Amino acid sequence: MIGGSSVAVFLLTAGETVRFLRPLALLSPRARSKPSGVDGEANDFEINKTFAASGIEQSATGGEWRLVLQGGWTLSLSRDELLSMPQSTAVLPIACVEGWSTVQRWSGVRLAYLAHLVGVERAVSAFVDSLEKPGEPFRSVTLSADQVWDPLSLLALRVNGGDLSLDHGFPARIVIPAAPGVHCTKWVSQIAFGT
Repeated sequence: MIGGSSVAVFLLTAGETVRFLRPLALLSPRARSKPSGVDGEANDFEINKTFAASGIEQSATGGEWRLVLQGGWTLSLSRDELLSMPQSTAVLPIACVEGWSTVQRWSGVRLAYLAHLVGVERAVSAFVDSLEKPGEPFRSVTLSADQVWDPLSLLALRVNGGDLSLDHGFPARIVIPAAPGVHCTKWVSQIAFGT
């Protein structure tokens, strides 16, 4: 009985880390979540909050979306403009407080590069805001100077060679090393660099 129970618990939780066992992860429904949207194969990993649950209108992530950067001055950039900038790639984990983690290959623009675009040579912080409604938990986050200047810290536009899906933060999300997943803000609309 003990052996059978141990095997059952293993199978019910192993889907959190063993991809082909994901459908068995009944004790971790978030680990079973399959994202929707573009490039499903590239985006085939866990999510903590779906785009549908975010309450964001899909039109807000379309062609009219702009990233607003604030620092020495204000700059508004389209996704195409961001994609035309120097791109960096980093293999970074996202560790969720819900008990799962994943390591993916993210590509995008370094946060330090974005700070320089608005005349900030040494930001002491960065306030990142999402398209989510005010009052939503983890809608915004304040990053430290070390996080802003870390060469692995990105405004990610792509993952595993494909565009981010809506569930993973399209059109852009923050990905930073050595931080909990709640600091990797999705659906980014604004970054204000503090000096």
